[in-house]
Amino acid sequence: MSSEIEEIRSQIEGLVEKIADLAMQDLRETIEAGEEKSSSKEKQLIRARRSLEKASHLLSDLGD
Repeated sequence: MSSEIEEIRSQIEGLVEKIADLAMQDLRETIEAGEEKSSSKEKQLIRARRSLEKASHLLSDLGD
């Protein structure tokens, strides 16, 4: 895999971690507020994280 693509994939992985942290923080806040359902913000963050994970996977396939 080219170093440029690997760098982009690495940056995406960093974003995945940051988004996962934000989703976890939102989940904690939802629980502390006594809510029984996930917030729409958390659901959107999870969708964004999954999309970035797919992008990372697609880029790693370019190196094969």
